[in-house]
Amino acid sequence: MAMRAAVLYGPGDLRVEDVPRPRRSGDWVLVRSRVVGICGTDKAFYRGTYPLFKRPLIPGHEVSGVVEEGPGDLVGASVVSEINFSCLRCRVCRAGLYTHCPHRRTLGIDFDGGMAEYFVAPAWALHRHGLRHEVAFAAEPLAAVLNAFYQEPPREGWSVAVLGTGFIALLAAQVLRLRGFEPVIVARSGSRKASRLRGMGFRVVSFEEALEIGSTETWSGLGFDMVFEATGSNEGVRLAVRLARPRGVIHLKSTPGGEAPLPLTEAVVKELRLVGSRCGSFREFEEALELLGRGPVEPVVDASYPLDEAVEAFERSLEGDTFRVIVKP
Repeated sequence: MAMRAAVLYGPGDLRVEDVPRPRRSGDWVLVRSRVVGICGTDKAFYRGTYPLFKRPLIPGHEVSGVVEEGPGDLVGASVVSEINFSCLRCRVCRAGLYTHCPHRRTLGIDFDGGMAEYFVAPAWALHRHGLRHEVAFAAEPLAAVLNAFYQEPPREGWSVAVLGTGFIALLAAQVLRLRGFEPVIVARSGSRKASRLRGMGFRVVSFEEALEIGSTETWSGLGFDMVFEATGSNEGVRLAVRLARPRGVIHLKSTPGGEAPLPLTEAVVKELRLVGSRCGSFREFEEALELLGRGPVEPVVDASYPLDEAVEAFERSLEGDTFRVIVKP
């Protein structure tokens, strides 16, 4: 049985075509995709800055859908999926690090994702929800943001800078504000989203202005206590090191591919803590859905395309004025 899917063969080579519909077996579930977001990793694959792990690949892991086949109590349920399909049996999984399972497959990365009419996932990786799919798809990136702050939360009174103006930066700024912080969003020169973020009540400044704030408005005068790097570029880590105070914390969230020019001497002299974080686990997905349901965190969708216009959707997502573009299979 065939289905329609967006299939990425290589940089810039995305084709919408008929492919075999995936089959479920055992405790796996067949999900009909309703909404899938185009994230930074998808765009890096499409640009070619991040080499594909699987060729060809059906991308998409920010996905919300409806269970078509599976255990009886799940059929018909609206769900979002975690993206790490782990073995749950090895030493790493049993130590509580199942998102780092050496045997895992990752949805939309090295395992066909949700930018198709259907995808498959293990039943345990699914989270039920009662939200609109246009909201629920954001559970995955929001869970990733929450995971970062679980690993290293900002302390009371800390000054926090968010580097970048993309979707992850927006979610991080909303979470920080919800937790009582007033993040300073650092935008690149000419950012087309800066004014929109200001309209949401955020303080948005240039990098040079952020350096001045770090030297005049923070308690030490030596920089920000925490810098959340979400530029989606390899340059972001260098900027983050400059903005952070001695013994400050830098959260690294960008996965654009390639190598970053890390000013190692400055990072060592400042005794910085660099915290990398990938994906949310069960706990963060549940909290993400709760926050999206209550409304204190709201995703911003700029454009929506049907699956047959996935190429146009990817091209639109590369324009500098978008937070998120979604595809509706």
